[in-house]
Amino acid sequence: MEEGENVVMGTMNNAGTVLLTVADMSVIEAEIEVDETDIPAVKLGQKVTITIDAIEGRTFAAHVTEIGNSPIQTTAQTSGQRTATNFKVVVTLDEVSDAIRPGFTCTAEINTDARSNAVAVPIQALTVRELEYDKAGAVVPRVRPPQKTGFSFGPPAAAPVPVATELPPGHTRKEVEGVFVIRDGKALFVVVEVGIAGERYFEVLAGLKEGDRVITGPFDSVKNLFDGDEVRENPPATATTAR
Repeated sequence: MEEGENVVMGTMNNAGTVLLTVADMSVIEAEIEVDETDIPAVKLGQKVTITIDAIEGRTFAAHVTEIGNSPIQTTAQTSGQRTATNFKVVVTLDEVSDAIRPGFTCTAEINTDARSNAVAVPIQALTVRELEYDKAGAVVPRVRPPQKTGFSFGPPAAAPVPVATELPPGHTRKEVEGVFVIRDGKALFVVVEVGIAGERYFEVLAGLKEGDRVITGPFDSVKNLFDGDEVRENPPATATTAR
């Protein structure tokens, strides 16, 4: 404020003029927004790594000190579209820096869990399948349907008979997660149980063992695989020396 400026006194129902704000920088907190799918894994005391946009090349250690129980209220008007639901989480920095100012924007990475010496697969390798099980609980193999190639002459063939959607007696369907592994040069779908998820990998609790060769790639490529599809492995890249 400058000398001579007018200020408004506050009343019971109306706020007054804000003259100045005094920030206590002895304790630095950051308010972050966490998506609803991730908030159940956030716990008090978990370690956090803070990256501040205005301070490049440095990270700050912190820990979770507050977790919101109610979602953040949004006032934006939407035309019938569902908006993302976020929860406020407060983290307290473990160190104080003179470079930090109130109002800085930041990004937080919360370490919700960790594993060592775990079997893991790339996120792109995981896919969902609806499998059919027989009376004994064994999986009914699902192979790629035959494809018609070439041209035919003469009267048009009769329309194909639609495949029955009803299951044989005692058979059931279930949607499961799994990956395709290479067995004798062919793809084979294997059901897996996943654990914690990282940025690039899923932990595998059951279904695979160390050394299994997993097929990965673009989502559509893995999604359209069938048991028995032939797979050709690319040889590993070898280092070359430029001359």
